[in-house]
Amino acid sequence: MKITVTKAALMEKLTPAMGTVSNKNTITSIEGVLIETLKDGKIQISTYDMNKGVRATLDAVSIEREGKYIINAQRFYQTVRVLPEDEITIEVNDRLNCFITSGKASFSIFAMNGQDFPNLPELTSDKGFTVSAEIIKKMIGKVTHSIAEQDNRPMLCGAFFNIKKDEIEIVSCDSFTLSKCNYKCEVGSLFDGVSVDCSFIMPGHALGELSKILGESEDEVTFYLSRKHAIVKSGDIIFFTRTIDSEYIDYNRIMPKDNDIFVTVDRERFLDGLERANIIAEEKIQGSGRSYVKIITDGQFISLSSTSVNGNVCDEMDCVHEGGDIEIGFNCRYLINSIRAAEGENIRITMSGPTRAITIEPAEEIEDFNYYYMILPVRMNEQR
Repeated sequence: MKITVTKAALMEKLTPAMGTVSNKNTITSIEGVLIETLKDGKIQISTYDMNKGVRATLDAVSIEREGKYIINAQRFYQTVRVLPEDEITIEVNDRLNCFITSGKASFSIFAMNGQDFPNLPELTSDKGFTVSAEIIKKMIGKVTHSIAEQDNRPMLCGAFFNIKKDEIEIVSCDSFTLSKCNYKCEVGSLFDGVSVDCSFIMPGHALGELSKILGESEDEVTFYLSRKHAIVKSGDIIFFTRTIDSEYIDYNRIMPKDNDIFVTVDRERFLDGLERANIIAEEKIQGSGRSYVKIITDGQFISLSSTSVNGNVCDEMDCVHEGGDIEIGFNCRYLINSIRAAEGENIRITMSGPTRAITIEPAEEIEDFNYYYMILPVRMNEQR
């Protein structure tokens, strides 16, 4: 194989593909990127860690010899990134020696036969939908902080997508926090007369990579859904991942319905107070564990406080308060993550008691968009 490509075009496709390269596997081939020539003068690159992968195409400057080979992805990426000229020539000979040249600079690394690359899943389906990339990326950013990293209930390690023709809902829950985001928008069907209504669970580790691929794109992306995979096509890049085969929790049932204490507060001011309280709350000294942040309402004021063996912090701010007063404690990081993901000038916090979950919602209606966060409190120890 001997091909010439531009550095800019190769890096544009190679960079998002690096997120789906395996580096903790005994299968050497999936530590590499598969490079192959296509009949239409294009080059195709593929990466796959057996759970998620990327396939992308780019135009070649020239193809002198066709071929299909695997090159170690990390070495290849690092090499391409530091090459001096825009045009790069990649040549693999019969002994599987790969020569990468650009200007007067050249590198030599080993390659593998492309036939050793694992088979990729079928990357099309007759089930799916189209939607704005901007909307999907925004919604993912609102819920990723509530996805569990490890849990004996696999569905909590992903985000639940509920798709309807005029609305998208994405939900995540890690047993301590719950995040829900709704967006009223047009969801296009792949085929005339075929309903777009569907639901699936995408793993948390895949959502971060999908967000990077969507980038700042304002174009539509296409989702294809197969029995075991979700495939997302954005321009010349196809991202695919295994979905979590499980029923999602009945999240509507666990949302508090009878909270009777309402606090409306400036979101940025509340977040600043939490950041200050977190300096004390996250101190971990002599195995004593982290402290919590205490929320106290008193008339039209709300205060945040935290105490550790090294000191304490207290911050009071104005609010609009309806209902009784309350003292309630939280893991400060959970609150920070939810408030940071929220948007709008003011937020509305609802509470009912020191052992009951609170909810956070926008205080003012946002056109076509809504978010909802639920956070469980911690049991406070007044001896601290």
